Amino acid sequence: MKKASTFFFALVLVFGFSAFNLSAQAQDLKIGVVDAGRILMMMPELENVSDQLDGFTNRKRREFAQLEAEFLQAREEFEQKVAVISETARQAEQERLSGLAMRLQQFQMEYQQELMERQENLIAPLRSRIMNTINDVANELGLAYVINQMVNNGDMVVLYASAEMRENYDITNRVMERMNIRR
Repeated sequence: MKKASTFFFALVLVFGFSAFNLSAQAQDLKIGVVDAGRILMMMPELENVSDQLDGFTNRKRREFAQLEAEFLQAREEFEQKVAVISETARQAEQERLSGLAMRLQQFQMEYQQELMERQENLIAPLRSRIMNTINDVANELGLAYVINQMVNNGDMVVLYASAEMRENYDITNRVMERMNIRR
């Protein structure tokens, strides 16, 4: 019985010191926050990205308008001659119109995919620059973690931060200063 109580006492001591040690480590843990989306939106380079995407979009809209005009012209011609052409010719024209309609749909889907890819390719270097600067600032401040204030869909990750926390551990402005971004 005495061995069991000694073992139990030793176990309590070990867990007690471990809990104390974890508590002390948690108190020393520094966590920063950053609004990476705000930094991205303030980057002057984003205007160039926007211009490139606008140019791409305008070019694709013109291409789509041309394809759509071809389809509408073919449909109008078909409607004018449908009563006087043979059944075989009518079916062939309907298949041709269906093909043109499918081509329009395919164009739209490919356009959306290509636009997303271009946007990601143009923004990826900006995000990389932001991340590198966040890492540099976090290392200088001795932060263990940096939490993004928002996720891509706009939901807040940090729901509350005290004034002291915002003042001492919100590194958004420091990152923007390091990147020469004017607020």
